[in-house]
Amino acid sequence: MENFEKYKEYTKAANWAEIGKLNDVNLDSFGTKKELKALPQYLEADEVVFALTSGIMSQTATSNSFDFGTNTWLVVLTSDRFLFLDAAMLSSSVDTQSIRHNHVQAVSASQGLVLGKIMVDLGSRTLIIDNCQKATVKVMANLANKWIKELSENRANAAGVMATPSQTPLLDLLERLDKLFSLGAMSEKEFNEARSRLLDSSKFKTEKAKFLASIP
Repeated sequence: MENFEKYKEYTKAANWAEIGKLNDVNLDSFGTKKELKALPQYLEADEVVFALTSGIMSQTATSNSFDFGTNTWLVVLTSDRFLFLDAAMLSSSVDTQSIRHNHVQAVSASQGLVLGKIMVDLGSRTLIIDNCQKATVKVMANLANKWIKELSENRANAAGVMATPSQTPLLDLLERLDKLFSLGAMSEKEFNEARSRLLDSSKFKTEKAKFLASIP
């Protein structure tokens, strides 16, 4: 992802306006100030925000009981998922929904004269976020599709590392795993399991034995 380190820096600082500028859009906080303030509490460790917008979504089974009808949600595209936040009007509670990227098939955008719409294709259904700021919908769809493609390619590369012919130096395999982990291609648990499998392989044991034998 281009500008990944900048996105990471601005996420850590909760500087949502700068993320908007990075995407060449102005962040419209009207109707989502409470959600933007609460957002850092709902981000996971090392989760990076790529884009933000707001839009209308229908009530769900877990929606705030103090709200009625359709609500304005803060829509956040991160390195891990689509995250949706809706703060209650009469209380401090926040309703959250999220969709992991591995469940998303494609993201599309539709721009009208004034507002726009985002459609998230989940295969079995399509999630629609309507009445979004026009300039943000194309940006969010493009970034989402680009990132999902990168994640898919990185997962394929990670699988390739584990299936690499045994003549590849162990250090090279470990370095490739480190790079894939830093790019978000695998979770920390997946990374540790893959690394353990490499270190426990017979190839590693052979190399370790040769190294120990070379010590005077």
